[in-house]
Amino acid sequence: MTGKEREITDINEIEDVLRSARVCRIALIDGAYPYIVPMLFGYSLTGDKLEIYFRCEEKGKKMDLIKANGNAAFEIDRLHDIIRTDHSLGFAAHYHSIAGTGTIEVVTGIDKITGISLLMKKYLGEIPAESKYSEQTLNSCAILKLTADELCCKEYNCTADDEDQVI
Repeated sequence: MTGKEREITDINEIEDVLRSARVCRIALIDGAYPYIVPMLFGYSLTGDKLEIYFRCEEKGKKMDLIKANGNAAFEIDRLHDIIRTDHSLGFAAHYHSIAGTGTIEVVTGIDKITGISLLMKKYLGEIPAESKYSEQTLNSCAILKLTADELCCKEYNCTADDEDQVI
């Protein structure tokens, strides 16, 4: 099966992957090599427009790299099972993944509140009223927004004949 055959284009399935995945990895440009960081994330998916929000410290290597070059790549995945197979390695994975590229920036004002709200919704299941955010909360961190220019969602679904095959 080629990568194109595994591609998911249904917006509801993409939303399901975003909702259930726990971590997003971002890759930033750091000279000759990428700098990859796993991060908790919130997101907004409207039509084919994906915005991913992250919380981080206001200073540090990520911030320096973003200020120098706002281009970024991202990867989100959800691993279901590792299954013994007759394939050459003797195992395969059942997973969903989303990968893409875009621009990343530090946001302020209403975009910062939106980012905090989406992070809280993803991990806590609720969004406090905007008036509930204290100055301390708003000033305690930076919020990054990655706007995806391109993305591709894929699924690889190998199934075991019986439960004993799941590793």
